[in-house]
Amino acid sequence: MTTAKKRAAAVAVLLAAALVAGACGGFGSGKGASGGRGETVQATTAATEGTGGAVATAPSIETLAGERFDLSDERGKVVALYFMAGWCGSCIPEARSWSELYPSYRDEGLEVLVVSADPNDSPQTIERFRRAGGIGDLPWAIDRTGRFTRALGVRALDTTIILDRRGRVAYRDAVPTPEKKLREELEEVL
Repeated sequence: MTTAKKRAAAVAVLLAAALVAGACGGFGSGKGASGGRGETVQATTAATEGTGGAVATAPSIETLAGERFDLSDERGKVVALYFMAGWCGSCIPEARSWSELYPSYRDEGLEVLVVSADPNDSPQTIERFRRAGGIGDLPWAIDRTGRFTRALGVRALDTTIILDRRGRVAYRDAVPTPEKKLREELEEVL
């Protein structure tokens, strides 16, 4: 193998490793659920400023159970939205945490929706993800158009948004969140 071919092979290996390492941090191509480059995301949720008490708005989305989920219908409840994809390994622990927290806080007014931001996911993909991760029953949706995800300013997988009873953003992150932190944030708004 020539020196040029060895360098090209090394660059290809490094590029592949970088892509695999960052696979769950963003949406890759900048198209689909995350929105295209140059696309304006409405700042209705203080999306780029963390939490600011802004009221979250988004179009309704259909759950895998065939029900319509609309944030405006959830006012009076604390709503936790968790954005993931069926292929995202780093999303498993937090999804598992939500499946443990939801039954504990549901009677106190918690509603959870786990949203696959990958429009190519299917109910079967979500079921495989759930089983592989030992994740209990949760309400799930697949954002096939990306409108729900974009409206909330989500740009990375492992994004969590917790809304207070008035529909305002009380907590937001875009990293895997430990169950202890999720519990602390919930207890502040419940």
